[in-house]
Amino acid sequence: MTATSPEARSGLQAFGERLHFLQSAGPWLWIALAIGTALRAYLVIATLGTDDVAIWSSHAGWTVEYGLVGYYGWQEVFNHPPFIGKLMSWLWLFGKATDIPFRVVLRAPFALVDLGNAWLLLKLFQGSRFRYAIFAGYWLHPLAILYSSYHGNTDTAVAFFCLLALRGAAQRRPLLAGVALGIGFWVKLPVSLAAPVLLFAFPDWPARIRFAATALLVGISTYLPVLWEAPLLVFQRVIAYPGLNITTPGGTPIWTVWSVFGIVDALPAGPRGVVESWIRFHAHHNTLACLLPLVIHAWLRRNQRTARELGVSVCASFMIFYAMNNNFLSFQYLAWSIPFWFFPRPLFAVLATLTIGGYVYSAYALFCGDLLLMDKWDFRAYPTWPGWLLLWRDLSLVFCFVSGGVFFGAAARREWQRWRTA
Repeated sequence: MTATSPEARSGLQAFGERLHFLQSAGPWLWIALAIGTALRAYLVIATLGTDDVAIWSSHAGWTVEYGLVGYYGWQEVFNHPPFIGKLMSWLWLFGKATDIPFRVVLRAPFALVDLGNAWLLLKLFQGSRFRYAIFAGYWLHPLAILYSSYHGNTDTAVAFFCLLALRGAAQRRPLLAGVALGIGFWVKLPVSLAAPVLLFAFPDWPARIRFAATALLVGISTYLPVLWEAPLLVFQRVIAYPGLNITTPGGTPIWTVWSVFGIVDALPAGPRGVVESWIRFHAHHNTLACLLPLVIHAWLRRNQRTARELGVSVCASFMIFYAMNNNFLSFQYLAWSIPFWFFPRPLFAVLATLTIGGYVYSAYALFCGDLLLMDKWDFRAYPTWPGWLLLWRDLSLVFCFVSGGVFFGAAARREWQRWRTA
């Protein structure tokens, strides 16, 4: 290995000194906070958002008309938990009473929730000299801004309650972690993807049982009124929701490991038939294919219990889920993992931003026909995507697949070494 020259060391030292201001909360931090706030306010107020805004407006309005149970019975695609459904109906009524557009009253609360995500990162990196830089990095992250203030769905809150539960687990407070995760179930069930990591964060079974029981009791509490009235219906709509395989109007999947670089389509007929049988098997057992490696990985890292180690574990859980999921993955589901990109080495966040962030922003700009996202979102106008966007999609999926494999492999290797030296 070539030694670093004195000139290079001097240059690195000078560069580090120029960035020294990032280690303390100075005027730069307030400027970053103001810029991130202004961008979010612009998106909330001045843009129309994705189709999810219109979908939530319909859900909320019909929930007011029919009630929760009535709307669950009438609309099969309404798969959201009762609490968030009711909350959205209140926001819809508030918008009607104040003449504030629903797109504003829908997205503004989640822009505020995103400030909570940044604050929780600051607290979780309390011992790091770069905690303020991490706070600012998240608050200015293009994809965090896009999902919290433009898209128009609840997924930013999934990240928030996962982070809050992680903080409780890192502090060895099973009740706090359980309450945080349980409230997350009121918003969206995918907070459960962090549950295996959080369960093993506690070193003994009594604490694990307190965490799991608290999460279950708090989580189910807001389901009880509608479960009492229509238990099978709510189970079918919310808990057993199978997901949707999202494709363009032309049949192009927006996310699936089997479409990467067109490899399957390029195979000769014989091998392609075999691979297509694997694809059908994977789709049929999609839940098991996602959750089994995720749970095994959480168990392999059961002794990694600092806040940063737990953050890495949760990040890996999401990467494994994204890589292995062949049944459904909507754009906004990627919002769950963004705060956790800051827990592994900085290179991970950079690569995730370039691949996943580049893919999502490019797709949104294409559908709007506008880099500032001012025009109306029109996903259906692009039945066939340009090759560059398909390439970006495939690079994003490969990044998730490779990073998930690296996380899993590193955990397995560490466990093997521990077992050999035991």
